[in-house]
Amino acid sequence: MKEIELHDLDFLVERITSGDERAFSTLYDLFSPALMRHLITKVVDYDVAEDILHDLFLSLWKNRAQLKTIENLPAYLYSSCRYLVLAHYRKTMPYLHAVDVQEVDVLDESVSIEERLHYRYLIDMVANEIENLPEKCREVFKLSRNESFTNKEIAQKMEISESTVEKHITKAIRRLRIIARSFVLLF
Repeated sequence: MKEIELHDLDFLVERITSGDERAFSTLYDLFSPALMRHLITKVVDYDVAEDILHDLFLSLWKNRAQLKTIENLPAYLYSSCRYLVLAHYRKTMPYLHAVDVQEVDVLDESVSIEERLHYRYLIDMVANEIENLPEKCREVFKLSRNESFTNKEIAQKMEISESTVEKHITKAIRRLRIIARSFVLLF
């Protein structure tokens, strides 16, 4: 934004914090088209994107008294979109962490095909990353997560120390977090 635009934005924020609905409507008109395009690329479904956008602006209006504390409103809006998209996926796909890879194709048909495809893609990425872990690390991780062994049980079974078990699990989780971040960036 140019300096004059930042000044205008500051003026709008000032008016919104005092309850000016017209100023809020102007802010909505300024940002909603770009935010909507952004959201559509993240959730694919137009209606869901529209709901998220409306939730964002409703929250903004309800918390308008805090608007003055936001240093970069456009960045804040996009960041809020990201969190709302993540909340949407957590709400609509709570089974992400609890479903076996083999069960993916028989998930509840009320879940949209796009969401099932996103889920399948995430599961494939995680499974691939687990298989690419070093052998001992992979074995420890699978015993911990798939077989629900305790660290002590794993240490005894593999004849290694519990601290080594913890290091392997930490290493695996770090690598999976990187995959999870890249997945989120795709959205």
